[in-house]
Amino acid sequence: MAIMLYEMEVLPDGSFHCHEFVGLEALIGTPQEGMTPDDAYSAAVHPDDREAYDAASAALHEGRPVEVEYRLTSRDGSTRWVLDRMRPRTSSDGRLMVGGVVADITDRKRTEVALHEANGKRAELEVRETQRLAHMALHDSLTGLPNRIAIQEHLAQALKRAERSGTSVALMFIDLDNFKLVNDSFGHAAGDELLRAVAARIREVVRDSDLVARQGGDEFLILLTELPGHDRDSPELPSSPAEAVASKIRASLGSPFVVEGIETFISASIGISLYPDHAADAMTLIKHADFAMYRVKEGGRDGHALYARAVDTGFDEISKASRLRKTLEDARGLVLHYQPIVGLDSGEVVGVEGLVRWVDGVRGLISPAELIPLAERMGVMSKLTDWVVEEACRQASRWHQQGRDLLVSINVPPSYCQEAGPDRLIALARGAGVDLGRLMIEITESALSPYGEHEMESALAAMSDHGFTLAIDDFGTGYSSIGRLSAGWATMLKVDRSFVRDIGVDPRAYKLVEAMTQLAKALDLVPLAEGVETEEQRRLLLAAGFSLGQGSLISRPLPYRELETFLDRASRERYAA
Repeated sequence: MAIMLYEMEVLPDGSFHCHEFVGLEALIGTPQEGMTPDDAYSAAVHPDDREAYDAASAALHEGRPVEVEYRLTSRDGSTRWVLDRMRPRTSSDGRLMVGGVVADITDRKRTEVALHEANGKRAELEVRETQRLAHMALHDSLTGLPNRIAIQEHLAQALKRAERSGTSVALMFIDLDNFKLVNDSFGHAAGDELLRAVAARIREVVRDSDLVARQGGDEFLILLTELPGHDRDSPELPSSPAEAVASKIRASLGSPFVVEGIETFISASIGISLYPDHAADAMTLIKHADFAMYRVKEGGRDGHALYARAVDTGFDEISKASRLRKTLEDARGLVLHYQPIVGLDSGEVVGVEGLVRWVDGVRGLISPAELIPLAERMGVMSKLTDWVVEEACRQASRWHQQGRDLLVSINVPPSYCQEAGPDRLIALARGAGVDLGRLMIEITESALSPYGEHEMESALAAMSDHGFTLAIDDFGTGYSSIGRLSAGWATMLKVDRSFVRDIGVDPRAYKLVEAMTQLAKALDLVPLAEGVETEEQRRLLLAAGFSLGQGSLISRPLPYRELETFLDRASRERYAA
């Protein structure tokens, strides 16, 4: 479902000025050359709905919130229904600002039309056919759970009852962690099977009176009603019964699922908002639960959290997303820092790994831990990866011209390991004038399922045939099989830092990394240790058979000018020795 977020200012003369549009192209396509996003969107409003659209605009001038349905005509001529929710607020400097969410409701309107036609022909239709249509309008076809339309209606009713009785209501927003990996690895049919199994487990741990709904994709909503209230004058919230339910849900999902005959594990990030403590209306309650869920995602996933006003970043999230999109469009504001890869015995720098950073004009330097999830949520991961590849290639070419013999390593998402991936990488590399043999492509091990081999194997082999060095990153944390490791396209095995961390304190950890080294060498792969932080770790890794490593003992990731200073110093020290 296409969704657009926006923020606009109501000007004194009655006109509007939009500051942020996120998702405009998904609704109406790319604006015609010469048109502003404001003009393009206004022109897309269907003529028959212009009166309703203008009436909503008039209400905003009076500072009233508005919800209105109308049609949009995109540049390709298609028409879709949208629900526009607009909420005015007064800024600190007295300006009237409006934040809005536009959601595509075309499928719902089609179902409503079908119901209307069925009601008009009730005498000619069987009663159970009418019931089937009504059920379709309010239930998810995959899981059989109520859909987002149904839960919004139930939530509105629950809030009215809670207001009369003085009780509380909780809304839980659940998002499955790394669900896309299941679809990519096993296929969408297996993903659907997993979603049905997850829905069944959630239903088992909640009360019969609680409502479980599927929001869409891998997102679920749970409505808990008739919860005890508390003293509103108290500054502290008691532990919510919803948190106990969240713990039960996470424990239930902790047991493995069987997908395509393989045990698969899934976790969930859960956000919780409470009425009346966190919101007084249904839409705000859903929004705040969504915010809380994203905080769990940013904190490492697999957890739950109550909404906290102190970290309410609704408009900030819209603004941050818009700034990132602008950064990618202008190709300004992104930088690569490079972490050296060295010989553990000689200290010789054999390569560097390029790691992206975002220099945000509002918040400063933003790390990959925050940047990558934001890019994934916005659907711009491919564009971000294109920039990383191009920049790494330009720098590799520059170092080659300086006479520096360095292998430049970059991480790519699973989409680059599909059929068109090699051609895309080759085009970007050649466009920057770099030899393909100077690039190492890192594929995270979690992207390498023992299933879906036909979709990835030919692409990976093609990369190897064209001269790229291929490395399996974070080895030990994903799905690699011995058959996949011995397929011939990989040349390097990067052992995850979680295995290196304990080798100086746990004998079993040392035996494990030693076994990984033996496995790598038996398959003609070069083992590389990530996360080398102490001299003792370096010594033990050498003893275990590792020849290469990277980590804070050697150097943190450096901007390219600082890296060149590091390279010069390392070269002088080697020759002095």
